[in-house]
Amino acid sequence: MADSSVKKMEDLSYDDNDEVALVAAATDPAVDDHPGRRSKNSTLQLQDAEKSEAQINGQMVLSLLDKIIGVVDQIQQTQNGLEARQESMEKSVSTIQGELSKLSKNHLGTAGTVNKMLDKVRKVSVNVKTVRNNLEKQAGQIKKLESNESELLKRRNFKVLIYQTTEVQSHPV
Repeated sequence: MADSSVKKMEDLSYDDNDEVALVAAATDPAVDDHPGRRSKNSTLQLQDAEKSEAQINGQMVLSLLDKIIGVVDQIQQTQNGLEARQESMEKSVSTIQGELSKLSKNHLGTAGTVNKMLDKVRKVSVNVKTVRNNLEKQAGQIKKLESNESELLKRRNFKVLIYQTTEVQSHPV
């Protein structure tokens, strides 16, 4: 039946050497001991050989188709996985964009608040400078008064003036 040089389909792995061996086995003519005459056995053997070669070729085609289907299924699974990852990444990106938008709005609000606070700090600073200048003037005036008082006390020649203020109140009669 089948030549022993032909391998089972499960044992086949695609290789150029295997292809050459299969092609050679398929194209080599069957060896006939009596080339001039054909017996029933040789005709049956040829038919069986042709059937077995056809079966082997059919099995090889089926095996290759199975491998192709397996590869295509694997590619589809990989593609589905990539699509799922793409969708997940798109959702993550849109979430990040939303968070960045919120952060930007919060930043604008914070910037406005900081600007208002800085304006208030500037106003307070101006007021503090004004108060400080007034205090320094008053301190200078107090020093002059103290020096004048000490000068007067040294001379012992001073007069005290007392003023009395009266308020006129009208009482209802």
